[in-house]
Amino acid sequence: MEQLPPVRKQKKLKQKLAPYEAYLWLAPCLLLVLVFVMVPVVETIVLSFSDVSKAGLNKGFGGLKNFKYIFSQAAFGRVMLNTLVWDVVIVVVSMVLSIVMALVLNEKFRGRKVVRTTLLLPWATAQLITASCWKYIFDYQYGALNALLLKLGIIEHNINFLGSPGSAFACMILVGIVVTVPFMTFTLLSGLQSISTDYYEAAVIDGASFWNRLFKITLPLLKPAINVSIVLNTIYVFNSFTIVQTVTAGAPANQTATIMTYLYYLAFKKSNYGGAAAISVIGFVILLAFALLYMHFQMKEDD
Repeated sequence: MEQLPPVRKQKKLKQKLAPYEAYLWLAPCLLLVLVFVMVPVVETIVLSFSDVSKAGLNKGFGGLKNFKYIFSQAAFGRVMLNTLVWDVVIVVVSMVLSIVMALVLNEKFRGRKVVRTTLLLPWATAQLITASCWKYIFDYQYGALNALLLKLGIIEHNINFLGSPGSAFACMILVGIVVTVPFMTFTLLSGLQSISTDYYEAAVIDGASFWNRLFKITLPLLKPAINVSIVLNTIYVFNSFTIVQTVTAGAPANQTATIMTYLYYLAFKKSNYGGAAAISVIGFVILLAFALLYMHFQMKEDD
């Protein structure tokens, strides 16, 4: 039997492994996803259908007991409404502001690098630090915002910004926007820089105005970056915990709580681990449904 030379053997082996080469490169990443994402997800789903004691001991299958408990809570409706408002307002306002910021930062002007670096700081800084700083700014007695307004003569007495659920929730949304804008801006800025200048040169020659160039060239070609930003930031903001927990911790009486802080409250304040797992599964299903529906309609529109 004729034996193949070593070089030909290696070439033949590479040809056989070629269809599986991508999986070999993806194997380490897939392993990490399996261990640190899929295993906890499965464990949480199992826990949500289990009868769990206050000590955290799994007593076995509990059916829909935990979900019935969650839906029977008076605070649950308020928490879901807060989460919806929190997510939609931050993502929409941040998107509008980020598009404007990206358009400005895409232009050439003196000090552009300094402005870009400054804009990146709120995102690069730990959220706990940012939220703590803003909590001090909103403080009733010693807050910087009250001191500034008093000095400018806009107010005569200190305002308790965190004293009522409505104003406290508005303050949290403001902090969320400040933290979210930098990431969205740089995502959109990278999309803007990938657009060829030939389109704009041809449009200028044809006499197109700034608004025509914006709505006919920039936004349509920026759509992939916008879609990525919306999906990622909807998930990111939905799962945000640090800002709400630091500024109000859901007070008073979970009136400013979102689904993540309510989950923390159930697990670590009330020791209801089964209920916390159930509300975690509810959040997971909501985000999964949103991602699938959004991508489905976007792909359908593109087709």
